[in-house]
Amino acid sequence: MVGEKHIDLRKSIIKLKRKSILFVDKLHFSVIKNRLRYLFEIEFIKKISENCRIVSPEQTLNELQYAIQNNNRGIYLRFGDGDVFLLNNQSDAYQEKSVLLADEMKECFSLNDEGIFKCLAIHSEMYGYSKEMVIGNHKNKDGFAFNLFKNCYEYFSGCKIYSPVALHFISTINPVRANEFLKILKSKTTVFIGNENVRNSTIELLFGSKAKHIKTPSKNAYSEIDSIEKEVLNEIDDKTDFFVMCVAMGCSGRPLMKRLWMKSLNKNFFLFDFGSLLDGIEGNNSRTWLKMNQINYQQLLNGLNIIE
Repeated sequence: MVGEKHIDLRKSIIKLKRKSILFVDKLHFSVIKNRLRYLFEIEFIKKISENCRIVSPEQTLNELQYAIQNNNRGIYLRFGDGDVFLLNNQSDAYQEKSVLLADEMKECFSLNDEGIFKCLAIHSEMYGYSKEMVIGNHKNKDGFAFNLFKNCYEYFSGCKIYSPVALHFISTINPVRANEFLKILKSKTTVFIGNENVRNSTIELLFGSKAKHIKTPSKNAYSEIDSIEKEVLNEIDDKTDFFVMCVAMGCSGRPLMKRLWMKSLNKNFFLFDFGSLLDGIEGNNSRTWLKMNQINYQQLLNGLNIIE
């Protein structure tokens, strides 16, 4: 009996060892498989990147101006690293993450209709940049640009990648050209959706005294997106002619723009994401690019005060 117990125990140990070896082999295979899948995806994205070039700021601004001048329905979506963070359920500096926000960001990135100007902050050696750009001034290192593209490339399949800094960059190198665009933008704008702290004088200068300011929180604006959306929809409910809505509420603005785009298909408007140039005009150099450039605001804003 004692001998049989030893034999049974030995068989159990051998059986357990075999199971352990099989488990380790499977685990090892799974790790290798995942690693190979990752390496394959990296090589695949590198291959795509060889033929991927971002539209220049000049061309982007020209196309935006043409659309607005000709009363074409459209939307200018300026995606950056913060948007990609939120897409992957990670927090941005000005917006806390949430599963609902991540889901809405996926819907934003997935928009691909006519009139949609979808941007990504990948100006770099790899994807293209303007000669006046330097690191910190709208140009990124290739590694940063590649990682950003890698985390959302599937949403840009078959569509142009426009410059998210068209107005910002042109304001630094050719403020007279940017001024031309701002005058057209102001003449068409009826609604400004943005930071509650923007001065009334700035809103009147850029968007007109008749433009309705729908105020948004300076941080975590997504927490109030439902009420903001309702206020905007009420404001534009009786509009029949073409109009522009300018938005300046950070990453949270993208889900709002998506909602307005999808819920107002019978309205003819253009949604323009203004961006951090607004801070510079207010005298707040909140971004590195604003600190690195000496923008000629006299030329940039010349004559805007006489346009209504």
